[in-house]
Amino acid sequence: MSHRVSWLPPALGAAAAFAFSAPAFAQGTAAQGAAQTNPSRATVLKTLDDNFKGIDSNGDGTLTQAELAAAEAKVVQQRLVQVRGRFESEFARLDTNKDGTLSKAEFMAAAPTAPTAAPTGANSLAQLDSNKDGKVSAAEYRVPVLSRFDRADSNKDGTLSLAERQAAASADAGNRR
Repeated sequence: MSHRVSWLPPALGAAAAFAFSAPAFAQGTAAQGAAQTNPSRATVLKTLDDNFKGIDSNGDGTLTQAELAAAEAKVVQQRLVQVRGRFESEFARLDTNKDGTLSKAEFMAAAPTAPTAAPTGANSLAQLDSNKDGKVSAAEYRVPVLSRFDRADSNKDGTLSLAERQAAASADAGNRR
């Protein structure tokens, strides 16, 4: 399942609790699976807090640029592993006669490689650190996702129905065009 949160920095967006894209958001998080199809605001908040604690390696209640960089690097590495796995599968699928004519070296040359520069966390810090103190508090970390949740919760019942998630996904798709 793909998790992309477009209102957070790209790498941290993947680490965020929920993606608001139609397929991923409709399914909830991997931990919740099919059991939770209408995520509540409370569930989103708990997942955000759990993610924040996971990124806050020193447990001081704020996210430093170094902690954000480490989280971004982890997400980048996870994405790289996933993409490379898909390339392997695609190679096997494309080589239908299994004669190896489409060489693996040629195919893998088109695969993404790790970035040449390590993530610094600067973009994440700039986007999340609303008071510009050089750290991200739990409240600052929550704002983008909870704001998005509140906008999507059109009837303000604290739960996102399938219709509300689909409407949010449609609005996002329209904004990206």
